[in-house]
Amino acid sequence: MPRQRAALPAALHDSTFTVAQATARGVSRKRLRAPDLITPLRGTRLTPQGDGLVARCRAYALHRGLDFAFSHTTAATLYGAPLPHVDERIHVSVRAPGRAPTIGGFAGHKLTRWETWTIGDLPVTTPEQTWLDLAQLLHRDALVVVGDFLIGGDEPLTDRLALARAIAASPGRRGIARAKEALESIRTGSESPGESRLRLILADAGLPIPLLNHELRDDSGMFVARIDLAYPRERIALEYEGDIHRVDRQTWRKDIRRRERVEDLGWRMIHVTADDVHRPAELVQRIRWLIEGHVNAPTTRF
Repeated sequence: MPRQRAALPAALHDSTFTVAQATARGVSRKRLRAPDLITPLRGTRLTPQGDGLVARCRAYALHRGLDFAFSHTTAATLYGAPLPHVDERIHVSVRAPGRAPTIGGFAGHKLTRWETWTIGDLPVTTPEQTWLDLAQLLHRDALVVVGDFLIGGDEPLTDRLALARAIAASPGRRGIARAKEALESIRTGSESPGESRLRLILADAGLPIPLLNHELRDDSGMFVARIDLAYPRERIALEYEGDIHRVDRQTWRKDIRRRERVEDLGWRMIHVTADDVHRPAELVQRIRWLIEGHVNAPTTRF
């Protein structure tokens, strides 16, 4: 029967720690070489239960010490921004002319403009700098989606003016042309990546840009619904439906009642799914037909 490994001190469970911290708590060198521990960087350890982006970032923080910030897709992930794909590398920026890290699994960068925030106990580039860095890595639509996230919600992380200032302060930087293009399409009020992508599809097809989060009220002024994307003049409501609208029975029933109330006011409600966004030709044609069919209708205010 194989010998049972010695338990780690409680303070080290599900956490990132250095070899020095562990030995100071009585953990032997042999125990620290056991295969049940992960070595993300030389001189650091973590348990499989505690592994993840934050844990590996903390390992780097223990390894590096000072004068760095997590950046690019790593900072965006720590902010909670929606990204189109997972970048397994950890991006780290240092203040120029400092030495960027050259460690396997890490991508090092240098920045001349230096300002950082803190998320938990981790230093990160500012939302504006992070967004500007992403312009080197993402296509326009993905950059708009992240921009919508950063300026949206009840507690926005930044605003369009701050993003514009970041662009102006970085002339000639790689990705700056893409950032300028994306900034023109960023809007406050988009509440999901799907809504942002839908808005871009409509705009790129030459259709009018819909209002976001339009409040629909009845003749008495009573609130009826908040529409994701709306064409009030044509009475067209577009609702982007995530999977919860399909699999959660209570949400599904609520959607039916809401749709009936909206259509009772003479509106046409169109439910849009991820499939429509990935193959938008039929959706665009349908919305164009509805808009053109109402182009001469009288304006009604709600």
